[in-house]
Amino acid sequence: MDERFVIDSPGGSREALAERRSALSRDLLGTHGEGVRTPRSFLRRKPASNAQQRTHKQPVAHKKQRLPELAIGVVLVVGGALGAAWLHGNGNQQVTVVASARALEVGHVIAAPDLVAKNVSADVAQYFITAVEAKNLLGRTLGASVDASEPLNEKFLLPPRPLLDDEILVPLKLNSGDFPPDLYPGNIVRIALTPDPGISTKVETEAYKNTVEVWSLHPPTDLETNYVVTLRAKQDLLIPAAEAGKVKLVVVSK
Repeated sequence: MDERFVIDSPGGSREALAERRSALSRDLLGTHGEGVRTPRSFLRRKPASNAQQRTHKQPVAHKKQRLPELAIGVVLVVGGALGAAWLHGNGNQQVTVVASARALEVGHVIAAPDLVAKNVSADVAQYFITAVEAKNLLGRTLGASVDASEPLNEKFLLPPRPLLDDEILVPLKLNSGDFPPDLYPGNIVRIALTPDPGISTKVETEAYKNTVEVWSLHPPTDLETNYVVTLRAKQDLLIPAAEAGKVKLVVVSK
């Protein structure tokens, strides 16, 4: 133990005791000489470590943006916009097709005044006859009734069958009771001919020897009060039909 902290005896001199106390105070307060304070080692701050210095000195790193993901997002947005624009443009594309100029009945033979041009969406144009095919409709027979301005479909028409060399088309003017009410183009019929007394010397009704096909059927109009039924037949029907005052049709096959 340090001798400055030891008191030898209660009877020691006061000067010696005061000197030991002064030495003790200097050690505790850390002073030496005339009031000069010496820094005490145990009060010094411990130097920061290298890792801590790097932590304090190193600036905060900003989070980098992910450029690949950002680029992909931009491409998807732009691509979606372009695709929508393309679809919108295609949806508005128009195609010219053939439509009926007026309401047409079953059996009507199509002529040029019966047809008009009509624009429809490209999405549905595939179901109708295009304008470039209009000339192929002339002379075709409707197998179904159509309304005015209705686009024409191939299914509305009877299959085209060119006339043979010995065939002709024979139009007949008939009243509503001279043929069945359900008569349609394509029906096969037999003909009963009653001669016109003013034209023929014959008076008896005769049946034509061959069956014939109904080519077309036109209802009465403002200019024609009778039905006009056109038959596809052999050429030898022409003269008996011209001499007949009355004709009746009987359906034998549909």
